Amino acid sequence: MRWIARTFLGVFAVGWLCSAYVYLKSQQTINRSHVPEPRRVALVSGDDIQNEGARLSRIFGCVSCHGDRLQGQIVYEHTLNGRITAPNLTRQASNLTVNEIEAVLRQGIKPDGTSVFVMPSASFAAMTDRDFSAIFSYLLQLTPESASPKPTDYGLLTRYRMVRGQLPAAAQQRRTQPWRDTFRASPRRLGEYLSTVSCSQCHGLDLQGVDGRAPALGRLSNYDRVEFGELLTQGLAPAGRQVAGKADLAEQRYRFLEQEEVDALYEYLKQR
Repeated sequence: MRWIARTFLGVFAVGWLCSAYVYLKSQQTINRSHVPEPRRVALVSGDDIQNEGARLSRIFGCVSCHGDRLQGQIVYEHTLNGRITAPNLTRQASNLTVNEIEAVLRQGIKPDGTSVFVMPSASFAAMTDRDFSAIFSYLLQLTPESASPKPTDYGLLTRYRMVRGQLPAAAQQRRTQPWRDTFRASPRRLGEYLSTVSCSQCHGLDLQGVDGRAPALGRLSNYDRVEFGELLTQGLAPAGRQVAGKADLAEQRYRFLEQEEVDALYEYLKQR
């Protein structure tokens, strides 16, 4: 019986040491300080820009994570993975400067210099000043919500993914510079922009797909323009069958696309 006890203690000790290593190594990544690139953002105001910000906050996924009123919510919670929380943006908007919010959104760097995780800042990096200004203006006019969801608490498996590089710090990801707002007259460029800021959040920054989550966005040989629009905005396959996962995305995000934006995405993706 002694060898059983020793074996058990040995396994427990190895497991404890491995867990300690993962925790300490991941904490180094979490605590690492980053310096945001200083940028000047010319904000635009007015009812039109606020309405556009409300629309873009859905298309770009802000509402999907932070809640219908951007009040914050728990996005995911699991015993081993821990808890991922999207914070209450209506309260942060009054406490942070426009430069601090820009650094979080497009550079993945929080006011204390640490990086965000999970939030797709590498996708948002391409967001134009106009679109950033619209979302920021919309956020400022919202009534602050009192909700205080439990904060993010990274579990062991999430920390292990950090150590393996499978969950990189957003501040360290490859990112592009914000696009200049000179492309909207070109459908193909508009489609590329929307793909870069929105589609890349699931399909990867290069749109080549993410294993087990989303396929590569290649040529749309199986879809005509109408079928693509129905897939994107209604979650329907060509035969009218509902595509798993797409219907929720369509309802939460892509039904708010304008027709010219749907057509632009089709033009760009069919030529990739």
